[in-house]
Amino acid sequence: MGEIVHSSQFTVHSRAETVNNELITINRKSAGFTLIEFLVVLGILVFVVGSSLLFLTSILKGSNQANVISEVKQNGQVVLDAIDRQIRNATNAEPVGSGKYVKLTRLDDDPLYVKCFNDGPIPKPGNGWLGTVVSSSVPGDAQYVPTTNRDDLVAGVDIQNCNFTVSAATTNSPAIVTVSFTVNQGINAPSRADFLANVRFDKAISLRKY
Repeated sequence: MGEIVHSSQFTVHSRAETVNNELITINRKSAGFTLIEFLVVLGILVFVVGSSLLFLTSILKGSNQANVISEVKQNGQVVLDAIDRQIRNATNAEPVGSGKYVKLTRLDDDPLYVKCFNDGPIPKPGNGWLGTVVSSSVPGDAQYVPTTNRDDLVAGVDIQNCNFTVSAATTNSPAIVTVSFTVNQGINAPSRADFLANVRFDKAISLRKY
């Protein structure tokens, strides 16, 4: 009778071990599926975050470039408007030298000279600029007053390809001065594509007929 009980106990014990092994196997399978699902979710999150960062970076670059172009345009327009007023109020215009500066004769004052400086290609010592000076005779370069911030090589602007062309007055029309220049960001501004900007200005300005 004792042997039968012992055999039954052994059988029950064996079945218990089998059940435990099956439970362990099921738990491992469940753990495996959970890990795969975790990796899938993690991959999706990485993709979404990466796409969002790329989108935000693109927007930021576009915003940077728009701001730089706007600032360059504004500086160039200020220069052009100032020169426009001076030319329109002149009684005569004469080119001086190779088209890099012009002499404006005025009705009740000494002539005004407008000249392009340092507008060659980079590398160069500083920003290109336009200067003006009132003088009864041909002035020296040190006398010119800059129309832009030539000393700030980062936040200032660099004027290049600057020229003046004068069409002489005729019997029926006054002289015409064509002003041309390109405005860029300062020569030491960041060289990233979103910080690069240049704007071309070309304008034919007619003197008043007195």
